[in-house]
Amino acid sequence: MAVPTIIPLSLLEALRNLDSPVEDGLEEVAGDIVAKRLGLSGTVAAQIARYEEAVRRDEPVGLDEAISVFRLAGRRPDAQLVFADAGRRAARHAARSAPPGLRAVRQILPGSLGRAASRRTAVAVAETRLGARLEVEETSARGTIADPLSIAALPDGAACSFYSAALAELLRVLTGFEGAMVHDQCRGRGQPACRWRATAVGGYD
Repeated sequence: MAVPTIIPLSLLEALRNLDSPVEDGLEEVAGDIVAKRLGLSGTVAAQIARYEEAVRRDEPVGLDEAISVFRLAGRRPDAQLVFADAGRRAARHAARSAPPGLRAVRQILPGSLGRAASRRTAVAVAETRLGARLEVEETSARGTIADPLSIAALPDGAACSFYSAALAELLRVLTGFEGAMVHDQCRGRGQPACRWRATAVGGYD
């Protein structure tokens, strides 16, 4: 099984981001600590560069490789921060894969026509880039993944927050949705599929 490269790329980008030092004037004191941070290692930098090139070529990665990156992130004490950051990054990568004309339809087409076209774009991108089936209506959305990578990597469902963040961010970028995707069913809890539902702060307008 092939996996879109934006998924492991986003996880490593999140590691790098969270391990980057804060500009607080303590760089010299923290030098040794920073040097030991995984996200700033030469290995991670080289892997990110490899994944970026694969994304440009639209080349996927193998299932086992993607799962190993999920597990790498899951071993960290700040794993939930990593998964949330990575999910948002994956969504933005995914949105950029849509044709520019489709990404702009919400601004070009009037009212409900633009919103409907944006929803169709989000559905298509979610399926091809995140492996998720999205059902998006005017003021609600649901997402389903029958066999998510997050469960293959961490069967207890701890990594499913990656998809919670990814689906919410994808809807925000492509449809203007402001809210969260609540993970109300999980294979890690013995349910047949992972499912999310939107809880909106606003609407899609």
